[in-house]
Amino acid sequence: MVLSLFKPNVSKQAANGDLTGLISALEYKRDQRVRAAAARALGVAVARCATSVLINALSDEHEYVRASAAEALGIIADQDAIKPLIRALKDKNEGVREDAAIALGKVGERQAVPPLFETLADKEWEVRRAAAEALGKLSDTRAVPQLIEALHDPIYDVRIAAALSLGELGHLRAVEPLTKLLNDINPSVRAAVLSALDKLCDPRMATKTDRNVQLRREMRELIALERHKPQSWTASSVQKRREHSRFGIYSVP
Repeated sequence: MVLSLFKPNVSKQAANGDLTGLISALEYKRDQRVRAAAARALGVAVARCATSVLINALSDEHEYVRASAAEALGIIADQDAIKPLIRALKDKNEGVREDAAIALGKVGERQAVPPLFETLADKEWEVRRAAAEALGKLSDTRAVPQLIEALHDPIYDVRIAAALSLGELGHLRAVEPLTKLLNDINPSVRAAVLSALDKLCDPRMATKTDRNVQLRREMRELIALERHKPQSWTASSVQKRREHSRFGIYSVP
């Protein structure tokens, strides 16, 4: 009972903007719930001064604290956290790995791309989904082949994340495999594919040296057909129509 009198009041500290108190609470050994709450509060406060203690918290004995620290570091987005977050991709707890992948996507550093490739093969689908989403945010087209492979993931949430990330990366190499995925059994996957193709074929994504402006325009016509096709149509029938069109062979820069 006496010990509870000295337990940090994280809610009060957060409300008062007491960053020093929150940092101390993050090191409170008697209760992992206090440490986890302090980590989350420091993230909400975007407390860059807490980066080092949050990095230390990635090694906490309790996975809930480690996950909260990873989440906070993603919000703060300090470059010093990149390597520790990359190491956290190997954490024994799937929740920590997931939050580390999400955080790396927010920090936005290219050195995180190769480690996230490996995370796309994680045994837990939530972690694979987080890795696919993160790769779409890092604007590195090295991820295109790996994300194309992720379009075949058995879990539809991962396929959705991979499709949307390919749309964000904007490389026309993704058009062919995305078009094939219009046959996916899951309607949410098909909707994600159409959204990705919309972005890939948006003329605003083209540069002055883009040799595929015509392709982008004509693919938009295909997307319009796909969205308004009768129920008897299938994506494979649209594929056959596309193969007979002038943009059936892709010219990828």
